[in-house]
Amino acid sequence: MDSGTVDSGPRYFGVWDYVIFGFMLLISAAIGLYAAMTGGRQRTNEEFLLGNRQMNIVPVALSVVVSVLSAVSVIGTAAEIYMYDTMYVWVVFTNVIANFFLCRLFLPIFFRLRITSVYEYLERRFNRYVRLCGTVIFTLQTMIFMGIAMYTPALAINAVTGMNMWASILSTGGVCIFYTTLGEMKAVLWTDTLQAIIIFVGVIAFVIKGCIDVGGLGEVWRIAGEGNRLRLFDFRFDPRIRYTVWSMVIGFATLNLGSGITQMSIQRLLACGTRKKAVQAMVLATIIKGVIKALTVLTGIVMYAYYVDCDPLKQGLVSNKDQIMPLMVMDLFVNLPGFPGLFLSTVVSASLSTLSSGINALSAVTAEDGVKSIWPKLRPETYVKITKALGLFYGLVSIGFAFLASALKQGVLQLVMSIVGIGNGCMLGVFTLGIFMHRCNTKGAFAGLLCSYLLLAWIKVGSIFYPSVRGQNALSVEGCPVPNITMTTESNFYTDGTTLDATTTASFTEENDKPALAELYAISFYFYPPIGALTCIIVGMLVSALTGFTDPDSYDHRLKYNFTDALFPCFTESVKEKMRCGAEKILEDEPDEDDDEVKIVKIEKHPDSLDMKEVYTNGGAEGVREKD
Repeated sequence: MDSGTVDSGPRYFGVWDYVIFGFMLLISAAIGLYAAMTGGRQRTNEEFLLGNRQMNIVPVALSVVVSVLSAVSVIGTAAEIYMYDTMYVWVVFTNVIANFFLCRLFLPIFFRLRITSVYEYLERRFNRYVRLCGTVIFTLQTMIFMGIAMYTPALAINAVTGMNMWASILSTGGVCIFYTTLGEMKAVLWTDTLQAIIIFVGVIAFVIKGCIDVGGLGEVWRIAGEGNRLRLFDFRFDPRIRYTVWSMVIGFATLNLGSGITQMSIQRLLACGTRKKAVQAMVLATIIKGVIKALTVLTGIVMYAYYVDCDPLKQGLVSNKDQIMPLMVMDLFVNLPGFPGLFLSTVVSASLSTLSSGINALSAVTAEDGVKSIWPKLRPETYVKITKALGLFYGLVSIGFAFLASALKQGVLQLVMSIVGIGNGCMLGVFTLGIFMHRCNTKGAFAGLLCSYLLLAWIKVGSIFYPSVRGQNALSVEGCPVPNITMTTESNFYTDGTTLDATTTASFTEENDKPALAELYAISFYFYPPIGALTCIIVGMLVSALTGFTDPDSYDHRLKYNFTDALFPCFTESVKEKMRCGAEKILEDEPDEDDDEVKIVKIEKHPDSLDMKEVYTNGGAEGVREKD
């Protein structure tokens, strides 16, 4: 990077930047309006929340990807690579592992039951209190996540462009609430598709222009290699180091699997209508997500090469690492009107997709887990109106959480991964107990869920008071001209122009006396999901053993599965019988509705509820399954 003259002020957006940004918001709102005016006009929650289970796999796949690909990923991942190294690229591999296990272990259950809220499973398998715990954990986690996802791009862009932060939050939040409340699932899926395209274009433009300014991709790799940023095989088994092969393969794979069984992901897959189409959507989503993750890693490498001798964080041009990428955008495209607006659209699109997916999922779980249980005989039209009102409510609440997020100090990727990891680890544990631990009882499930959540929350709170920067690389300002800045309480500069190294400060802090538990608090947040899942499973089975195991024949067979039948379907029956170790055989799945061999014999109404069931035949065999 040509250091030039230090400019500590914001780089302001031009007219064309705002035009492109506004056009993106306008198109998103138009998609929501179109979805609301077409099809069945959302007369039932089946259409409103699941798109009548008839959505194409392409928008579903893109929505699955961008629902978790917030601005935190676009900005935060690049900042992590800039500060640490490329170990994060292992997420491409771990995502494949997680999605394989999701499709083999958990999808059969959700499609077999044909439920709208995934937490309904917990009530059928255990009781209503376990379901309520799952719903509350998901709700709190998602609202905090949405708030951070909205606040992150607004803060970063405000710091380097001068665009009003709260105007950005209110405008994007308002548009998202509009199209999500009007068009719900169809609008969410198609706007997510648009936003995925915008993210691709924006990130690729950033990488290409950055490489050109540095001197080519080869020069980028050379600089990154000399700066110790290119690292892929760190096998140190120290859970306190943020990025190692173990933290990524074990921790991130568990995190991704836990994310896969949340309402945000499963609701989109259920919109496909059949398990076969859902698996196809997941395969496509895995490929797309891998490409995007690889691109975000490359953006971090390009950022480091661009600022290799003049780190804007130590120089004082930005106040935290999550503002470096927006700053570089303004440096790169200062003479290209409209391109900074394209980047703004990129990060805001990522936030919009997360926000709309969260509102959609929260509306579904509240309607199914709360409203439907309290008023089971509501007319479908009334039920839809209540669900839309819930979407409006959660949209406004998420804006409120964005305001609260302004008080947070940690890097956004670490913060979000910690919060998501705590919830996903606990829920992965309790779903595993229900589906695969057939003798686990209700007391065990409740105790396991509660203990795992409290343990992880304790570790997270401790990490805030005793932070760790193990594995962070040094940054340089050797190529920067010395700014004329007087040392203040907010600045890292001394009056003589030298800077206080953040890494040195952190290292000094770590040398101070700390309690022994500080080593526990230093555990990488990527290990939160496996710790939570294992704690939930171990405590759940111990409590079940102490209070009396459940008889596996006492509950619906459709609620359980086993690892042998799920993971080794091609093995002979004699081999699988030995591998089951005495456990009962469980059928792979009930047939999809579009299977030509399936014939619906009749539809019956349950005597004590409004629920329906289908009696079907498949190749001569008769069965019964739930019908919405």
